[in-house]
Amino acid sequence: MEWYQLGELPTEEFAKNYKTVVLFLDEMNSAAPSVQAVGYQLILNRRIGTYQLPDNVAIIAAGNRAGDKGVTYAMPKPLANRFVHIEMRPDFASWQDWAVNNSVHPDVVGYLSSQKQDLYEFDPKSTGHAFATPRSWVFVSDLIKSQLDNETLYNLVSGSVGEGLAIKFQAHRKHAAALPNPTDILSGKVKELAVKELSAMYALTTSMCYELKDAIDNKTKTVEEFHEMVDNFLTFMMDNFETELIVMGGRIAVRTYKLPITPAKSKVFKDFLSKYQKYILAAK
Repeated sequence: MEWYQLGELPTEEFAKNYKTVVLFLDEMNSAAPSVQAVGYQLILNRRIGTYQLPDNVAIIAAGNRAGDKGVTYAMPKPLANRFVHIEMRPDFASWQDWAVNNSVHPDVVGYLSSQKQDLYEFDPKSTGHAFATPRSWVFVSDLIKSQLDNETLYNLVSGSVGEGLAIKFQAHRKHAAALPNPTDILSGKVKELAVKELSAMYALTTSMCYELKDAIDNKTKTVEEFHEMVDNFLTFMMDNFETELIVMGGRIAVRTYKLPITPAKSKVFKDFLSKYQKYILAAK
């Protein structure tokens, strides 16, 4: 898939290079009725004046629901009738895959892995300005990476996802800070886990996966050293975690990151797969 921000509508010459071209009209119902009317010809008749949309161009529009307190206008019925209307909802498993592939801070991934309901928390009746969405949790991740002092960070997190979630997230981070360094686990220095707080353990699992991916991406380890890290990772999880956490770690490492693990070079990978492969394959 390729993304373009075109200043002009797609030409036949442009469109013939692709099987399908999507003309994406964002915030469609935020346009005033007079502006929506301008698009009538394009959407209803696939043409404006002498311009004709190529046959392989599909039109997709997006907008906020009327109850979301956004700036919206009712879509004229003839226009609405030309679309198939689908309501999108956040899906945690999809977001988690995206998050670990885009280096969202482990504390955020860990917290939300144990509190999935907090990924999206919007009440249209609330008078507060801040509420949790996948977008605002990425703001929180960026704030943590800025290495702010605790008070400033708390205030800004509160301003991103709301005060109630900021309090819960702050408590999670205190537990996470007491956990061992993931590097020490992967090197084999740490083999047991004293702190058994669920959201913190999710964060630790995410951190270990990040470390393994970093070793591959930056070529900082030999093949033998990498597989030793993998063995320490898998052994630590199997010795200290419940099945749900082990499956999450395996899913990120094997399915999401597709780490180049060679079973013959690992002492425990075959045993790990025999116990958990069916759960990893079944996991979203």
